[in-house]
Amino acid sequence: MVDYGRRWESLIQGIDAEMFIAVNYEGTDKVSLRYLTGFTGEGALLVAEPGAILLTDSRYVEQAQRETAGTGVEVRELASWLNSGLAETIGAAGVARVAFASARVTHRWVEQVEAQIKATLVSLPDPLSALRVEKQPDELAFLRRAAEITDRALDRLVPEIHVGMTEIDIALRLDLLIREAGAESVAFECNVSAGENTALNHYNPALDPRPLQRGDLLLFDIGSCYRGYRSDMTRTFCVEEADDRAREIYDLVLQANLAGIAAVRSGASGIEVDKVARDVIVGAGHGDHFGHGLGHGIGMEIHEAPRLSQKSKDTLAPGMVVTVEPGIYLPGYGGVRIEDDVVVTNDGCEIITGFPKRELLVVG
Repeated sequence: MVDYGRRWESLIQGIDAEMFIAVNYEGTDKVSLRYLTGFTGEGALLVAEPGAILLTDSRYVEQAQRETAGTGVEVRELASWLNSGLAETIGAAGVARVAFASARVTHRWVEQVEAQIKATLVSLPDPLSALRVEKQPDELAFLRRAAEITDRALDRLVPEIHVGMTEIDIALRLDLLIREAGAESVAFECNVSAGENTALNHYNPALDPRPLQRGDLLLFDIGSCYRGYRSDMTRTFCVEEADDRAREIYDLVLQANLAGIAAVRSGASGIEVDKVARDVIVGAGHGDHFGHGLGHGIGMEIHEAPRLSQKSKDTLAPGMVVTVEPGIYLPGYGGVRIEDDVVVTNDGCEIITGFPKRELLVVG
């Protein structure tokens, strides 16, 4: 059972305010409400020292009661929870300072609430992001399960791949397999790219689906969502045959991936880890073909702190979970990326993505 009370206490202790507000309206902040209560619908959450109040309307009140049962959250049905009802609830609490995450609300919402309350609204970038950086054992268990589901789905898919299938055919099939393996959803839209499209970091296979051809590079950037926590894995294959160029690039990216993982440890900086992996690629003359950072944190969001990059300001600590995803991208030919999810430990790291990567696998 998640200790939501501990999360509320840690949140209030870390801000210069008596109350914190999180609002999820049409998807504006699903993560904060779910992290603090387990609730997945729309509403406004008020956290103060005595506890937490969740305001929602008739569409969600029964769902809220079910999803927050046993957490200590007080659920209130209120049609005007977004502004006037929220303001009245704040007023009744008698607090002087109310904090909110400016990264997760609109300017219009701030204006509406500020005009209706006597308390001072305190704008903070995103205080919950700092709380979520170092994962607790239950969170790590969910992340391991999400990674396991992704491994299983890709393993089931590989025997089905053949020349003539389109990128979107494969992406849709993979989406189904991920859900069948136990995920509540995909972690993000499946990126399946083939041939020259593998050089595009965030390719959308639905826009102009390309059929697989013999000799194509085939890249999967995929993930699963389990209990709100997300995995993020990339594997690259060749279709029916692999030429020397593809094998050379793959082996180089694999070296960078393994070097980066070996550098992940408590106390290492994001810049240091990025440099270890990047030096492998730069040393082989492909520095200009690796433009993005080495990795990012994952959790309830697919991109969280900390960052592994040339501009990172982060230092790794036990419980953090990061991706290690070097790549080489050659315009007009294609690209190779290998990405793993790793948990930072006291003496190194634990790799939680398990799909084979030791050599360029040929499929189809």
